[in-house]
Amino acid sequence: MAGEWIPYDVCLPHKPEVLELVDRTGLQPDQVVGRLLMLWGWAALNSSDGTARMSVRLLAKLCGGDEEFWREVESVGWLVIDAENGTVAIPGWERRFSQAAKSRALSSVRHQVDKARGAERPQPGRVAPPTGTPRALERRDRGDRNSSSSPRRAAQGPEQPAGWDDIRTAWAATVKKGHGKPWGLPSAPGKLAARLDEDGWFDKFTAALERLPSCRYFRDPVTLPQLVADGFVDKVLGGQFDNPRDQRPAGGYRAQDDKPPAEGFKGKDADDFEYTRRKMIEQLRQEVST
Repeated sequence: MAGEWIPYDVCLPHKPEVLELVDRTGLQPDQVVGRLLMLWGWAALNSSDGTARMSVRLLAKLCGGDEEFWREVESVGWLVIDAENGTVAIPGWERRFSQAAKSRALSSVRHQVDKARGAERPQPGRVAPPTGTPRALERRDRGDRNSSSSPRRAAQGPEQPAGWDDIRTAWAATVKKGHGKPWGLPSAPGKLAARLDEDGWFDKFTAALERLPSCRYFRDPVTLPQLVADGFVDKVLGGQFDNPRDQRPAGGYRAQDDKPPAEGFKGKDADDFEYTRRKMIEQLRQEVST
């Protein structure tokens, strides 16, 4: 079994950035390359855009080296450290490494689609015989082949956006796992055509399906119209729905980067005020997104 993989440039040990890191840190090229591959491999498995929420100290524990080494990696342009927001990011992720993650996501969806289609395919010897007189069956067959109003043509007609069948089958697999509400209409949601016109949206849609089990914000399963709403899959992939609704942040109601409460509020009153404010903002964001 091939397992997970990322692209590797055989010239990597001789690239100017690696040689600069060797000169600055005093390490051997294999040590520098090994730590970089640890970082890129971890990001390919755990990030959709090359950004991860972690400190430089944790990065050093995870991929080797120390904080000084990863600061040097940032200095050659292969890492962006945002200490204020507690994130690290890999520049040029979309161009260099995203293809492997996209291929895995698309392969998973294709597997679900093929599995669902195989379950719907009639088994040999179990096909129900057609009903009706021979003449009626002949008229029905001729009408299905010649009439533009036949059910088969209607299901595949121009009014349905391209790719709707695959999306519908993938959504049925998601519903079966308990992470979505059934879509009972034969036609696609009205906003789907606009989403499919966006470059890369289908890839993000398939990745969002894989990430729905991590979204603990929703009390009820997500609906298909929600998922095809403008910007919704970006919020799923960005982790905005990972935490349960109304969960208080660590260290009290007020997160460290929030503004202080209004003048005159102290102690428990300040906490209650901040909690109410955050809850109202979350509700407004949810209403706008749906």
